[in-house]
Amino acid sequence: MITIKVRPKDNINRVLSKFKAAVMSEGTLKTVREKAHFTKPCLKRQIKRKEAQRQRMKDEMKLVRQLENEMNDWKRR
Repeated sequence: MITIKVRPKDNINRVLSKFKAAVMSEGTLKTVREKAHFTKPCLKRQIKRKEAQRQRMKDEMKLVRQLENEMNDWKRR
């Protein structure tokens, strides 16, 4: 359960941002969105596979960029 202590002199915007961060870190909003409507198990697996594939590509591109930066640094020396 999320609890945010509010003091009388706290800025309301800061309190709201703390609450938003706590909700995001706990995953409450994501759970609510997932349970808003029924998703077939086969679609859940398909989405999970696509997300994993996207993450692999993202990680791969990150490694490529790191290697390119290392090569450029090495060439400059």
